[in-house]
Amino acid sequence: MSALRTVWMVAGREVRTRMMTKANIISMAVMLAVIVVAAVVGGYFLSRDDDAPALTVAVTDSTAALGDGLRAGAAGQQTEVDVVTMTRDAAEAALAGDTDDELDAFLDGDPTAPTVLVAGAADPQLLALVTTATQSFVLAQQVSDLGGDPAAVGQAMATATPTVETLAAADGNPGFDGPTYGIAMAMLSVLLFSLIGSGTLIAMGVVEEKTSRVVEILLATIKPTQLLAGKILGVGLYGLFQVVVLGGAMAVAASAIGLLDGLEINVGASLAMMVVWFLLGYALFALLFGGLAALVSRQEDIGTVTTPLMLMLLIPFYVTMFLVPNDPDGTAVRILSQVPFFAPFMMPVREAFGGLAAWELPLAVAIAVVTIPLLVWVAARIYQRGVLHTGGRMKLGEALRG
Repeated sequence: MSALRTVWMVAGREVRTRMMTKANIISMAVMLAVIVVAAVVGGYFLSRDDDAPALTVAVTDSTAALGDGLRAGAAGQQTEVDVVTMTRDAAEAALAGDTDDELDAFLDGDPTAPTVLVAGAADPQLLALVTTATQSFVLAQQVSDLGGDPAAVGQAMATATPTVETLAAADGNPGFDGPTYGIAMAMLSVLLFSLIGSGTLIAMGVVEEKTSRVVEILLATIKPTQLLAGKILGVGLYGLFQVVVLGGAMAVAASAIGLLDGLEINVGASLAMMVVWFLLGYALFALLFGGLAALVSRQEDIGTVTTPLMLMLLIPFYVTMFLVPNDPDGTAVRILSQVPFFAPFMMPVREAFGGLAAWELPLAVAIAVVTIPLLVWVAARIYQRGVLHTGGRMKLGEALRG
């Protein structure tokens, strides 16, 4: 049997035993359900303001001139106002609830100083709209009395808006972007969760096989390196499945509730970047998890080798979380993002914030790819020496010297 076929057989075994377990299926279903529920709840609260009912204001013939001002003011406040013509008697009946007509206010009298009739306490937003409409009417009347063109004055006032400039824009720094930060942190969390979960599965699998002595039976027919490679490949396929499913579900949920509307971030490109860096990050960390786990023989001791690796995952995660959003193209960020163990976290977030130079991504990928063969040699050497070792924990130096 060829070495490649042997590796694929081991990988298939890992996929079946890790991915198709009842606990894994339930946990994946729960996480997807949480994402769906969060999308539904978020969509409900985000749409409450959008679905707010329009105001209905009744006017008489004398106050009908305020209608255009009311509509313009409502548009400026991102709401709607429905202006209808009605007699005072009909308006009073509608406000009292004696008819089926829904009415918020009735305007009567002189349009320069109208009387506002309401059923109870006046809505501050409604009063602001009426005040703005009245002032606009008075201004137009005064301009007309002076021989001017009210329409021209109104257009000039509408276009008289300030231009905002920031030092961040002048320096080329886009500044902090809340929605983009949220999307980037969601992808970063999925990446961390998948790498920790995959690495832990590999370490537990190695120790479990040593404890049950199954590894001795397996190594009677296949080589240690083939067993380690198949284990890493199988768990990697499972981790990639998690990244694609959870990341895609988050993107679909965010799009469904409108969180992506108006964002400059390219979600598709960011997801593709996350998948690429998961594969590279997984190769870097999985080799260490698999190799170092062979140094111990009991599940109780597995924390002694996985804790340093967890720190190697958490440190880049938190550095990325706090450093990259504030300065995505700073010197420290540029240097750290080329370090193989930092790159899988920093590069996707920097790409989301638009802080990547054209040469940085190929260089970071190349450095990571060059580092992987070195880790393959280290992990294989440790695994070959440690996987058949029984008793106490084997020292790392002893495994590397053998």
